[in-house]
Amino acid sequence: MRTGFLILCLCCCLSGAVMASGENIVDIKTEAAITGRTLRLSDVAEVSGPDASTLAQIVLAESPGGLSGLIMTGKVIKETVRLRYRGPVVFTGAGSVHAVPCTVEVPEETLAKVFVEEIHRKSPWKDAGKMEVYDIRVSRIPRVLSADSRTIRAKYSSRDDFLGFTTATLSVGAGSSPEKVTVTGRVRVMAEIPLVRTKVPSGRVVQAGDLVIRPFDISECPTAYMNLEDCVGKRAKVTLREGNPIQSSQVERMPDVCSGEIVMIQARLKNIMVEVQGIAVRDGYKGEHIPVRNPSSGRQVIGTIIAPSVVQVEL
Repeated sequence: MRTGFLILCLCCCLSGAVMASGENIVDIKTEAAITGRTLRLSDVAEVSGPDASTLAQIVLAESPGGLSGLIMTGKVIKETVRLRYRGPVVFTGAGSVHAVPCTVEVPEETLAKVFVEEIHRKSPWKDAGKMEVYDIRVSRIPRVLSADSRTIRAKYSSRDDFLGFTTATLSVGAGSSPEKVTVTGRVRVMAEIPLVRTKVPSGRVVQAGDLVIRPFDISECPTAYMNLEDCVGKRAKVTLREGNPIQSSQVERMPDVCSGEIVMIQARLKNIMVEVQGIAVRDGYKGEHIPVRNPSSGRQVIGTIIAPSVVQVEL
C-alpha cells in the first residue's frame, strides 16, 4: 500500500514537471523601451517557453508619437495575447508597464552626408566639372526611434539651381510626423569653360583667338557659356572684358542682314521678278521685316528677310 502511494506521488511529480516544462511564460516588466515602429510583446515582457519566438512577435500597439510613451495594463496585454495565440500562457510580473520610445540622436555628420549626396545626385551641374559642397550648417540635431535613424529624405526648392547658397529640408524618421531639420551649404563647381583672352569691343564678332579655356567657378556666373562653339561667331552686344566668361545676354547671333549691308531686293510684279540692290537700314533675322533703301533714289521700302542678304518686297 505504501509502495503504491509513493509510485503515485512520483508519477504526479513527473507529470507536473513535464507540464511546467511545456508552459509559455510572459513576465511583464514595469519599464520598457520601444525600439521599432510597433510595440511588441518582447518589448514589454520577458517571454520564455516552447513558443516564445512566436509570442514575442505579437504586436500590442503602434509606437506612440513623442517621447512620453504609453502605459499599458497587464489586462490589455493578456487580452491581446489571447486573441492572437491559442496555446497555454502563464502571465507573471507587473500589473502594468510604462513603455518609452528608445530614441537616438542622428549625428550632424550623417545629416551633412545626406545633404551632400543628394546635391551630387540631383544637381544639373554634376557632370560639368568638379563639385565641392562646403560651409555646411545644420539647424538642430533630431532624436528619432533607433530603427528610423537611417530614414532620411532631403527636399530642395524647385527653383534651386544647386550653385552657391543651397538649402534643404531633411525629414528624419518614418511615420506621419518625421523630425524636420534645415541644412544649408554652399556649392562650388569648377569647370573648364571659355574665358575672354583679350578685350572684345561691342559690335565685333567673337573669334576663337579671343578666347582661352580655363577653370572657372561657374557658381559665380551660372549663365556663362560652357562650350567654345557657343561663343565663336556671335557678335558682342557689350564690351567683353579679359578674364571673364561670356554670358548669353552679352552676345547675340549674327543677324542674317546687318545694318548698312548691301542686300538683294527681290520684288515680284505679276509674273516678273525684279532684283535690285539696296542698303539695309537696320539689323534683322530671317522672317523679320526691315526697312531697306534704294541707293539711287533714296526711297525706303519695307521687306521681309527670306535668306542671308536677301529681302523680298511685295508690290
